[in-house]
Amino acid sequence: MSAVRTAAVVVTWEGGAVTDRCIRSLLAQDAPLAEIIVVDNASGATERARLRAVWGTHPGVRLVLLDDNRQFAGGLNAGAAAAFAGGAGRVLLLNNDTVLATDGVRLLGDALDRRPGAGIAGPCVLDARDPARVLSVGERHGVALLCVPRTLLRHRPRSTAPFAARGVMGCALMVTRQCFEAVGGFAPEIEVYYEEVDFCLTARARGFAIVIVPEAIVYHAGLRGFASGLTPWAAFLKARNPWLVLRRHGHATSWLTFLPTYAALIVASAALYALRRDAPVVRALARGARAGARAALGHAVAPVGAPR
Repeated sequence: MSAVRTAAVVVTWEGGAVTDRCIRSLLAQDAPLAEIIVVDNASGATERARLRAVWGTHPGVRLVLLDDNRQFAGGLNAGAAAAFAGGAGRVLLLNNDTVLATDGVRLLGDALDRRPGAGIAGPCVLDARDPARVLSVGERHGVALLCVPRTLLRHRPRSTAPFAARGVMGCALMVTRQCFEAVGGFAPEIEVYYEEVDFCLTARARGFAIVIVPEAIVYHAGLRGFASGLTPWAAFLKARNPWLVLRRHGHATSWLTFLPTYAALIVASAALYALRRDAPVVRALARGARAGARAALGHAVAPVGAPR
């Protein structure tokens, strides 16, 4: 078991029982965490009062109650800063809609112990609604492949041994303090969706390896792809944010591969939602594409506000 002080950061907004379930899975770990930091992204008064009542005095749980909604990226940064100020050497960063198997912290920490050059460890992510469905066992992050459907790029390991990968799914990852600080945290302008792609690309550029631990299991209930489950708010971000990653990491040849795959992805998704007569999502995809292209050309990025 790793001797490195490890804290968990759970970012939530109006999370209710979903957040409670995530926290309880962390409290049940066979390698106890130094602390669990719950970052609330400016939920309403009712949820704030509930969080204080349930977790405010619970041993090992610390509430960080933000006055403004900083989205997932900003919430992770606030939680990681609190963890590092408390002496943590690693942070386990989680969506609130995840549940971690009881040996997850130990397996991820052990994998980082065995690979001194690694800065990020990621688990096997299973669908909480259908645990037989694998959502991710590592990602092939890269600007050239940014808009290729995830299912086509997914790793399908033949063994349970840890292996090197180019990225992780953003719902759950363990990061060393050295890596987090070298990267500079998550890009606040990306907010949510593709923020982990940007983080992994920067980590690799700073010389940190990424290891995937197939035996470390996380159940995730919040996956939203381009083909289903999009709200207009999410559609806007998913259409805008690939351009922000391109702006931060792309080069001349990246545009040649990005533009056709991005166009195909947005057009296909818009056509699918048009067939479903979901005009608000179609319009949001168009607005996101326009905002992203403007950002890639140097225009300012406007915050989107709380989820809706």
